[in-house]
Amino acid sequence: MNLLKIFSVLALISSFAFSQTLPPPMVLDVGNIHMKMDAMMGDGGLQSQFSWDLAASNSSSTEIFYWPRDEWKSNMLYQIFNPLVLDDSGIIDIKGIKKLVFAKGDALTNYGKTVWAQETRRYRPPVVIVDGNVLSKPYTWKVDPNLKSDIKIEFEDMLEQFGLRSHVEIYAFSNPLLSDFFIWKATHKFTGEQALPSDTANYKVKLPDQTIRFWWPISFSFGPTKAGERYALGAFSYEGEDDYDSWIKVPSKLGGARDSLYIAYYRDANNPQAQPFTNGSQDDTGDPDRTTGHLYSTQVPGFTLLHADKSYQDHSDDRTQPYSMAHASIETDLWGDHSIGIKKTYLGTDEGGRFPVEPPKNSGVAYQKGPMRFITSGPYELTKNSAQNRYDSLTFVYAVGAGSIGWKAADSVGRLWLNSKITDAEKEAWVLKGRDSLQQTLDRANWTWDRMTRNASIPAPPPPPDIEIKSGKEFITVKWSYPDGSYFKDAVTGVDDWNAWRVYRKAGAMLTNDPLDQKNGEIWKLVYETTDRNTLKFEDTNVVKGNEYYYAVTAIDNGTQNTVSPFTGMRLESSRFINMSTWSAVVGVDPSDVKPEMHFTYALRQNYPNPFNPATTLVYQIPQSDKVVLKVFDVLGREVATLVNQEQKAGEHSVRFDGSALPSGIYIYSIQAGQFRYSRKLMLLK
Repeated sequence: MNLLKIFSVLALISSFAFSQTLPPPMVLDVGNIHMKMDAMMGDGGLQSQFSWDLAASNSSSTEIFYWPRDEWKSNMLYQIFNPLVLDDSGIIDIKGIKKLVFAKGDALTNYGKTVWAQETRRYRPPVVIVDGNVLSKPYTWKVDPNLKSDIKIEFEDMLEQFGLRSHVEIYAFSNPLLSDFFIWKATHKFTGEQALPSDTANYKVKLPDQTIRFWWPISFSFGPTKAGERYALGAFSYEGEDDYDSWIKVPSKLGGARDSLYIAYYRDANNPQAQPFTNGSQDDTGDPDRTTGHLYSTQVPGFTLLHADKSYQDHSDDRTQPYSMAHASIETDLWGDHSIGIKKTYLGTDEGGRFPVEPPKNSGVAYQKGPMRFITSGPYELTKNSAQNRYDSLTFVYAVGAGSIGWKAADSVGRLWLNSKITDAEKEAWVLKGRDSLQQTLDRANWTWDRMTRNASIPAPPPPPDIEIKSGKEFITVKWSYPDGSYFKDAVTGVDDWNAWRVYRKAGAMLTNDPLDQKNGEIWKLVYETTDRNTLKFEDTNVVKGNEYYYAVTAIDNGTQNTVSPFTGMRLESSRFINMSTWSAVVGVDPSDVKPEMHFTYALRQNYPNPFNPATTLVYQIPQSDKVVLKVFDVLGREVATLVNQEQKAGEHSVRFDGSALPSGIYIYSIQAGQFRYSRKLMLLK
């Protein structure tokens, strides 16, 4: 069956008009980036002079930024700071008062909603169904087959105190070599607006006509947590205290918009307060697993400037920019200094300098939360002259991405270190190799942006298909399909270059090294491939009853349409993260088929699906008649549900647990039958 029939695609917003009906959140998820932006609620805008906290202090709203292959989802908590720095002429406010800096009250926070937002995709997201449960939400944004990227997110926001309206465009790609970054383009227009168009009472109030002179610093400030904490455990420990920020200048090897790149980056470093490991070392660089040594925090996120206008009159790229790569911190600078002197920090004209290196290592000084590395461009000037209908604007373009050593290297290096086969310094050197990977990632972004500006082709893989997964008594069935025949054609050339379907499977928990899976070592594996486009079903018989399985299906092209270096002749595969099932399928016995002569033992199986929303099934066995008590507790040990409390006959039993009234998080279900006691974890994910 064609799964397109399940959803109809609606384009809710097609113009720059503000809508009173709030659209659904925008999600950047076509490659290894997974970023949710609820822009119409104020999240996703350029909120203030000093900061925009996209990560938030609440773990349930924290962004899951990067999702490397065969690993946990990595949480890179990030904040975007854009402290526009005025020159000594300042700005004239609506009362005619000259302001040199905004440092108090509402100047630090923009409480207004975003003016406008829109998400556009080349293909609608695939439909994913597991055992009749539709996991994907109806897609209500826009689809444009001619889009140059796989997804484009746009929004407009205002920095009211400066009278600036900002139009932001974010581009991301599913091409495997372009999947670790997104491109952020921001155009800032000096309109003088102080309120949204919807605020009819205040919208007519504008800043007086004037010319402002300023520098534009921006920081995508990352604070990586241990990979997967938020997703697997429902919470995270803020790892920003032991991160370093720095910068490098590197030549572009691929060629592109710029011949060299200034890259600001962050990496996990040693926390001197860490407890000693079994090898006697206290060095937790890379966040080693205390049992296996596996390095969880090897990701090196960063960003670079791809374009800065020369002036409001000349929108060609000023390759003399950036002006500086200043360092700051959240506690000392963002939170701790609201004086006019903070401008020097963001400009890099303080004692730190315009291009300071990273702070000294192991200095004995307590680490501070949230290192910030700025890329500052300027100086510029913008004029607002309403009589002449003049509202000047400037455009800046950045690439934001991540690099890392591979999963296997993170595993083998960590194990060698835990077994004292390599030193702390050697382990740290391996973690820092992620910087080399980041350079390659952002160089590809530079190449991509150049081709976008020239309207040149960017090779793309086929889209992922819709999938349907069904549990069975003896095997699991995986079905897939495309909505129509156009999906087989290359997105750039329109030529049919489809080559094969691939089915991937993960046994146990969905995420590798997930503590819910007792770290069984299972990874995502290719279990089936066919070059017959009409084969749309796979029956997985190589399964164990009672075990959980997750699936993803990809499509791969034949490479004939990929004629641009460095992709010449390369066969490109769709991302398996887009249609990966987040609910498990299980092979098992129907309780109604239980025969009296069957042999049973005491057992409590893993719930399925897991994670779940809102309900899941718990299965257990008892070998003889006994009183069974099955309860669910939260992580603090508080009872939230009693599912069974009665005498039951020998056999396999199942009970359904509905978590509709509970918040997302980790819960423990525990059984007691005679002398048998056992507990397992389950995850409610709303």
